[in-house]
Amino acid sequence: MEMKIYKLLSVILGSAMSFAFSSCENASNSFPDYEGGVSVYFAYQYPVRTIVLGNDPVVDNSADRQHKCAIYATMGGAYGGRNITIDIAVDNTLCDNLFFEDDSPVLPMPSTYYTLAGDKIKYNGEHWGNVEVQLTDAFFADEKALSNNYVIPVVMKKQTGADRILTGTPLIEGDAPARPNSDYWSVLPQDYVLYCVKYMNPWQASYLRRGIDQITENGTTTTVVRHAQSVEKDEVCGITTRSLTTAVFPVSAKQADGTTMTCDLLLTFNDAGECSITTETSGMTASGTGKYVVDGEKKSWGNKDRDALYLDYTVDFGIRKYATKDTLVMQTRGTNKIETFVPKYRAN
Repeated sequence: MEMKIYKLLSVILGSAMSFAFSSCENASNSFPDYEGGVSVYFAYQYPVRTIVLGNDPVVDNSADRQHKCAIYATMGGAYGGRNITIDIAVDNTLCDNLFFEDDSPVLPMPSTYYTLAGDKIKYNGEHWGNVEVQLTDAFFADEKALSNNYVIPVVMKKQTGADRILTGTPLIEGDAPARPNSDYWSVLPQDYVLYCVKYMNPWQASYLRRGIDQITENGTTTTVVRHAQSVEKDEVCGITTRSLTTAVFPVSAKQADGTTMTCDLLLTFNDAGECSITTETSGMTASGTGKYVVDGEKKSWGNKDRDALYLDYTVDFGIRKYATKDTLVMQTRGTNKIETFVPKYRAN
């Protein structure tokens, strides 16, 4: 009798639990909005956006390769998205008295360097919206575009579809301090953004390097093979941007006294991905050629096809001369991170 009762209770309990879980799955999630209303703002006031012009194995940078990016605004206080529209304007005075961490001035990007797709940010029922930025050739021709120099200063003017813009609270009621002057705000404003933009050319990245060196010193030539058992264990090296078409590849050689000499190779590329190799390093000479091949290394590290740079060059360090054949396999562009800057405000 007890066994029959136990089985009956098990069936009833199981049915009840099944109904409960089914009800949870079928019910639509509905949560109340924040009673204080919906606020719109820029999540970061000082973001740094790097335009990556080469293939990126980590993030989708198709917009970058079209010389585009976007400035985003977000919202808080509602579970669901909203049909919000924000009127925005470029305000170069936001850069007044503002400096980067290295004491260089924060510069408003020249108007000839970019265009905004409009003067509004629309959320279209989402939790965020954006305005597209199209960069011009003039931006990429400026060497200051290679590092933190230029910002696009944007401020929210008004909104529809939300309850408020987060304009901050000044320390002194009725005062109107400069937005970036944080010392004069009890609650910092988030109605503006200084969107810093820079770029890296298609060849800037960390690479896995292997190759062969023929080293000549005092009339004697020796051969050194640099090739680990697996690509992942090859030497890690870096290439940086000199201009839109020129990259810098530092190579080093140890001397007999243990000191290291470094020669900065300049790789100048054409539209076919072919490069000529020279140097401007004092007291050294270099010459050679190379080619960048998309997916050139088949089933490389991670069992995936990887971009590669094949180089054939000579470097005369003065005491030693190197004749080198290099294979550089793309490792990472280092773009999978959020970058911001912390400006310093200096009142006149």
